[in-house]
Amino acid sequence: MSSHVLQADKSVVTTSVALVSALALLATVLFLVAALIGVISRVAPDDGSRKQAAVIERIRPVARATTALPKPAGTEVKLTGQEVYNKVCIACHAAGVMGAPKVGSKELWEPRLTQGLTGLVNNAVAGIRTMPAKGGDPSLTEANLKDTIVYMLDQTGLKADAAAK
Repeated sequence: MSSHVLQADKSVVTTSVALVSALALLATVLFLVAALIGVISRVAPDDGSRKQAAVIERIRPVARATTALPKPAGTEVKLTGQEVYNKVCIACHAAGVMGAPKVGSKELWEPRLTQGLTGLVNNAVAGIRTMPAKGGDPSLTEANLKDTIVYMLDQTGLKADAAAK
């Protein structure tokens, strides 16, 4: 009889453990569902504003027209040769990029001086070889370019009046 009692006790214990495990699993699932519902209820309902913002961004014009009047002639800011060099020309002429005569390199500038200052300015205005017209800055005037060439020649140790001869 003792083996039947032991067997019955094992059966009760096994059933009890299974029941407690099932209840613990059910409690865990219910806790996770409650937590998920809490997170979902905190999200604000979509009022369509994000969708509307996306539509406005998609149909926004690429360019905008302006009704501003152009500045009258003669109101440009006067830049020195050094300022133009530092703003535009330094990108190529400091390192000699794509064959640009390097500032400070007399052997590269002296052959160009044979065309005179006017020839150097004309090449800078129109562009030459890989150099774009006006160094790529269309706002520069011929006077700006002349002052800049004089500045670069001075920095190289050459005189602009030697180019005029």
